[in-house]
Amino acid sequence: MSDHRFTPRRTFLKAAAGTSLAAVGRLAFAQSFLPKEKRFEWLPTECADERYPMELVSGGLYGSDGLIAALPSGKTVNNGWGQIGSRHLIGAPHKPVPNSLKLSWFSYAEDQFFAGTVALPHAELTQLFERGFVGPLMGTRETWTKIIVGMGLGGWTSVWLAGGELVREVARAQLQAAQLNWALVLDNPAIERSAFIRSKLQSRLGKAELDLLARHGPPVGTWTRYAQRHRRRVVVAGVHMPLHMFLRSFNGERQFHDLAQPVPEALEAVPKHLQITWLTNNGRKQLSEIHLDESEVFGALDQAGVAASNTPPMILRVELGARSRVSMVLECQATRIPLTRARVEVSSLGN
Repeated sequence: MSDHRFTPRRTFLKAAAGTSLAAVGRLAFAQSFLPKEKRFEWLPTECADERYPMELVSGGLYGSDGLIAALPSGKTVNNGWGQIGSRHLIGAPHKPVPNSLKLSWFSYAEDQFFAGTVALPHAELTQLFERGFVGPLMGTRETWTKIIVGMGLGGWTSVWLAGGELVREVARAQLQAAQLNWALVLDNPAIERSAFIRSKLQSRLGKAELDLLARHGPPVGTWTRYAQRHRRRVVVAGVHMPLHMFLRSFNGERQFHDLAQPVPEALEAVPKHLQITWLTNNGRKQLSEIHLDESEVFGALDQAGVAASNTPPMILRVELGARSRVSMVLECQATRIPLTRARVEVSSLGN
């Protein structure tokens, strides 16, 4: 026999349950009108300077709901600053835009761990993914497809977007030195730490790089120069017709310029590697790859007094001469400094 007697406790519980269900319903109804988090197709990848191998201990790109994509841990990295490394094909192709990076690594050249969290510019990243860019060679609309995470000397890390052969830096920070368990790098007590580090450096670097590292140590103090930006433009002229140029800077960025138009003056990092496609007098396409000498180009900047963004713009003038010769001059106001130590490689691209 059911009991229909009034009790205050039963009445309160029924009212509370009804109120809770109504609140949940209203919340679900309101959430249905909220914009869904935007998702884009991208993959995470990693990099480090060719001269300074790093062991990626752990890394992940995070959003408001937690981990979005992990970087492949337990691997040695020195593929080049701002370069695309491994491709981690895990999870859904379309992912939310991350708002932070958690990262830890071991620097072999410094015998030091680094770890920390970096805030990422979520709104800027979302806008860049939405806008995309015009593809360098085909002129079609393309988008960013990689998020590159870099591990540098002194705990410096950079984050770039990459797509269509272009690379753009979006964040940079210095992480703190950390005391992590050596077993995260090598879980073998029979091998001494110093011996393993020496072996790893020998296997990853050439003799010249090893000798330089042994004589001078890792140049931690000069690492920040790579990120400095100066007002500059590049002028390509000479006896041959320049077509276009890919330009890699010391901060890892890679740009494209159609040389049918003057390269605009802009606040950019120092050029490191130029790939200039040009036409010979008989209409054959040639490619000149110019690897600037680091000490020479930064020394020239110091000599010319190019120290900050408010100084007069510098001009890197590239002359395409006869017999595939290339000459370069750094100009700033009345100062002209020839750059003679660059390594130049010329190859034919056919008709």
